[in-house]
Amino acid sequence: MKQILTVKIEQEVLSLIPNIAFSNVPSWYGSTRRDLKMDLIAPKNREGHAPCPAVIWICGGAYRVVDRSVWLPQMVYFAQKGYVVACIEYRTSNEVQFPDPLIDCKAAVRYLKAHADAFCVDRNRICVMGESAGGTMASLLGVTGGIPEYEKGDYLEEDSRVNAVVDFYGLTDLTDAPMSSREDIPEWALQDFLGVGYSKETAERASAIHYVDASVPPFLILHGSGDTLVPVRQSEALYNRLQEQGIYSELYILKDAPHGADEFYQQEILDRILAFLEKTLGETR
Repeated sequence: MKQILTVKIEQEVLSLIPNIAFSNVPSWYGSTRRDLKMDLIAPKNREGHAPCPAVIWICGGAYRVVDRSVWLPQMVYFAQKGYVVACIEYRTSNEVQFPDPLIDCKAAVRYLKAHADAFCVDRNRICVMGESAGGTMASLLGVTGGIPEYEKGDYLEEDSRVNAVVDFYGLTDLTDAPMSSREDIPEWALQDFLGVGYSKETAERASAIHYVDASVPPFLILHGSGDTLVPVRQSEALYNRLQEQGIYSELYILKDAPHGADEFYQQEILDRILAFLEKTLGETR
């Protein structure tokens, strides 16, 4: 069969730009160095393109492991809705302790702002999202904008402030964090992240709830009532603190959902996140 088709362009074509080095950090006990990388989804035709709001996604892994690309298929939804999407990595607890993972995530924000024109990023409309340990990092990014001690590395002429946060079942108060041991997550995972014999002060510094004031950006928080790894009270306490400070915030508790369950990535939830982004960052087009 031969047929001539006239096709209307209704969906923007996107490009995956993998392995972008956004920071160079010490490695192997400080004797070597390595690049931290991000994978980016951006418009294919970027010349003259209007700036797009951006989503920075941070993978979890009990602070011990990270695979920046594992959630990339779910993030395509936001790219197709007009967002530049960056999936980033950070150093884990087998290499460093807090605050270095947060410093890494902030470096990624500064890199995107410094290269906003090249990637069609609107530097004033950036949301950071993360799940589990990535939720810890995303929440910390949201509440520590402008704190000099966490700004290290390149592009320091930029700041690491973000304009919205989506936290998927992250630990946000590490002074009250009895992480249950799982076969794949040892009971000492938190100690590995914060340091052996860590103090209450160290736990507070790594707790997003500790920094919440009237200046922090809007939050959307997702947690499962069946989560036996990170207590749902973590998200409830963060939401209450945000409400006390008058910060626009949404909390959705998914009935009976365990930690990291597939329920969090269904269309209903993605649509709720998109509505939050449109409310807080504005329409994409």
